[in-house]
Amino acid sequence: MNEILKENEVLDDLQLNNLMIIQNKLDYRFTSDSVLLANFAKAGHKDLVVEFCSGSGVISILLNEKCKPKQIVGFEIQEKLCEMSNRSLKYNKIENIEFLNKDLKQAEQIVGNGKVDVIVCNPPYYLLPKNQNDINEKYKLTKYEVSTNLTEILEKASKILKYSGKLYLVHISSRIQEILSLAQKFNLICKKMQFIYPTDKKSSHLVLMCFSKGGKFDCEILKPNVLN
Repeated sequence: MNEILKENEVLDDLQLNNLMIIQNKLDYRFTSDSVLLANFAKAGHKDLVVEFCSGSGVISILLNEKCKPKQIVGFEIQEKLCEMSNRSLKYNKIENIEFLNKDLKQAEQIVGNGKVDVIVCNPPYYLLPKNQNDINEKYKLTKYEVSTNLTEILEKASKILKYSGKLYLVHISSRIQEILSLAQKFNLICKKMQFIYPTDKKSSHLVLMCFSKGGKFDCEILKPNVLN
């Protein structure tokens, strides 16, 4: 156990088939957004899956257990998070997932154009404010569009996906018009959408979206998910 966990790290139970994940008590920790996306996404047994902005690795680990795809490759630009997520794989004895400390700009060189069946992504949600004094540096890369942005994520997804391949995305509801407009620019057509509500008395704060590379302009709006 000592060789798996480092200072301030804990093993958290993912409450699925005895899977555990390593997290740092004083640093970034995954939220319910990631679990929502992992439950929303689908993949086949023969699929190559790519995760952009893989963070702690929780989405890939949960999706792998649920769908059993052939291979998952995660891209995470923060070395510390990537190293930690690979130790979670070692602890759980998962061999078909690999987290790479690479910028998603390199995705084409690593997995190839038009080779990927499914992409999952829980990206940074927010534009950088003009006044950055109030931003906690610890969460800057995970919450704000510093190292990547919507345009880059959608463009790279379109390039590496096969025709009819799927992109599963979670984002804040307030940016939905921008997301749909940019996605169409890169031939990504929204096929399913589900709005998430914190309570039945509040407006939607999150949206889950499934895009297809190419296809007809039809979109299924799923029943809303009210968390509390």
